[in-house]
Amino acid sequence: MCKDTVDKLNEIEALSILSGTPMLGSIKIRLLIKYFGSALAVLAAEKKTVEELPGFTSKILQRWGWWERDRSWEKNLELADLHGVTIIPYTSPSYPKQLLSLHDHPILLYIKGELKEIDKQSIAVVGTRQASIYGLEMAGKISRDLAAGSYTIVSGLARGIDTAAHRGALQSGRTLAVIGSGLANVYPRENLELAEQIAENGALISEFPMTTPPDRQNFPQRNRIVSGLTMGSLLIEAPERSGAIITMDRAWTQGKKIFALPGRVDSDRFCGNHQLIKEGKAQLVEGAADIAKAFGTLFDLTTQQFRPKTALPPLEKEEKDLLKQLPNEEISLEEIIRISELPVIKLNILLMSLILKKVIKEYPGKIYRKA
Repeated sequence: MCKDTVDKLNEIEALSILSGTPMLGSIKIRLLIKYFGSALAVLAAEKKTVEELPGFTSKILQRWGWWERDRSWEKNLELADLHGVTIIPYTSPSYPKQLLSLHDHPILLYIKGELKEIDKQSIAVVGTRQASIYGLEMAGKISRDLAAGSYTIVSGLARGIDTAAHRGALQSGRTLAVIGSGLANVYPRENLELAEQIAENGALISEFPMTTPPDRQNFPQRNRIVSGLTMGSLLIEAPERSGAIITMDRAWTQGKKIFALPGRVDSDRFCGNHQLIKEGKAQLVEGAADIAKAFGTLFDLTTQQFRPKTALPPLEKEEKDLLKQLPNEEISLEEIIRISELPVIKLNILLMSLILKKVIKEYPGKIYRKA
């Protein structure tokens, strides 16, 4: 690129160009900037000078100068402005300091919403997309309780546990969503409304240009940001091989505290949890209070803050009797009929009344559980 063209650019534009250069990752970009002094200076450098640097192969350099012919980088910046997205370079004081410790920290962060000082007090809550009712409920409850105790909840906006964690956190505090696509291409599409709520009560974060599709390889890459932003990571529910386990591994190598919820030993969905606990990597936790305790008195949180006691609504005698017979775990309608020995019509009336009073919950397949 000629010097006159470079002179028309600013540092953010130059960093955007470098980030969009094929096969030029964040580590190599930082090496170039360190050598030449700035992103603008890198663009102004002659190709033959770059070729002399170790590690810069012909495959990387064959498209050097692409930005003069292809103006997609310019359209990306315009789209960010249109969507109200702030672009934060790693050289900015606004860039999250905790990410700078990652050897491959992103060159640019696309932010929709606002990062705050309180977000340094954060916990990642992650898990499988194919979650159980138990996993979804615990993700929502623990995230809500932690957010009420001034923790920011960080997750990945995926289906299942991530979605439940974000929704739980929004009930009482802040949450950050780190996504594996561009902010103009939010995935999954059914979480678009949730994404907007997160942007209003936290932030959407991506390292990818605005229209980047949700390619498979992007998600393991974004996981280092999920764990890197936080003080620790909580695994709600995951098999041994999953994206959530990759996040936990990242947290472990980053020296962060990691936690895992215990689950059913006969369920493959919790094999990842139990393996981390057995290996001594993850601390077994049963709720938000255990996580707060692991950080000592840093936030001065008590068990009582996390376990508010709410009074039951007025119940009829028959409703109380039925409620006493129900176990704490999920139970099918057939099993309730067996243990209650009530006529089906009478039982259905009682169950509907308890549901309306929000004492029990009904799930697909006529499955019930105490609220």
